[in-house]
Amino acid sequence: MMKYGICCSQLLGRTPTAADVMIFAQEAERLGYSAILVGEHVLMPNDFDDSVYPAGAFESQTPWYDPLVFLGVVAGATKTIRLGTGIAVTPYRPPIQQAQAIATLDFMSGGRFFYGAGIGWMREEFNALGIPFAERGQRTDEHIEVMKLLWSGSEDAFRGTFTSFNGGRINPLPTQKPYPPIIIGGETSPALRRVAKLGDGFYINWKTLAEYRQILDELSGYMAESGRAMSELYRQLGATDIALLHEHKAALPDYEAIGLDEIIFSPKCYSVDEGMTLLRDFADEFIGA
Repeated sequence: MMKYGICCSQLLGRTPTAADVMIFAQEAERLGYSAILVGEHVLMPNDFDDSVYPAGAFESQTPWYDPLVFLGVVAGATKTIRLGTGIAVTPYRPPIQQAQAIATLDFMSGGRFFYGAGIGWMREEFNALGIPFAERGQRTDEHIEVMKLLWSGSEDAFRGTFTSFNGGRINPLPTQKPYPPIIIGGETSPALRRVAKLGDGFYINWKTLAEYRQILDELSGYMAESGRAMSELYRQLGATDIALLHEHKAALPDYEAIGLDEIIFSPKCYSVDEGMTLLRDFADEFIGA
């Protein structure tokens, strides 16, 4: 059966309180959503041309939470719903510290976390953080390799381009074995190759059924080159506009038939009341159907 997760990055408007976030999380769990996701930005630049970016326009007043801190608090307010980043910018954080934070979050949530990982796209933010924009793909791949090593419990040394150390361990290890699922975000050919090389699944923005099939065909070739089967992958498709889901509702069984596991609804709302209403309306139409 198709699962439906909810991304709350822009769901609750510009000025939600911490209490609003807790109420949202508990209501999402009660309504039967499969997962709560939150995206990532660290420092919104004062001036940039958002028309050149794949995420499109969004308002600078939107709150952007540290996703691991945010989900750690949400973990304490919920019991069963899965928690994930959608999508974390992997090269923004040093991999050793990031591995520890993710392992702790998975441990504290009882093994409910999945790591949605991407290379990022906002050049101005990379500049502010002092991370070369052109290295973001290489850094992402190496960071994931470092984190997998540490999550495995290995005490081996690592020698890389960006990170090197003489061995060591983190404790606690993640509850999930061998580690929390890594869901790679992106739909370009390099992103799909990254899925085949490093991912346990993928997250892509909404596609028509024909477009989705085309992406699966391309990815299956990369998976075969890596000696892996498509059946190994958990598949997420994101939708920012409920109108898209209305338009394609009759085709949802066809998406499920070719292996789509979960739709992630990521709406933009301008108040807590609007967001909570949409949360409930969506659940009534799609989850309760």
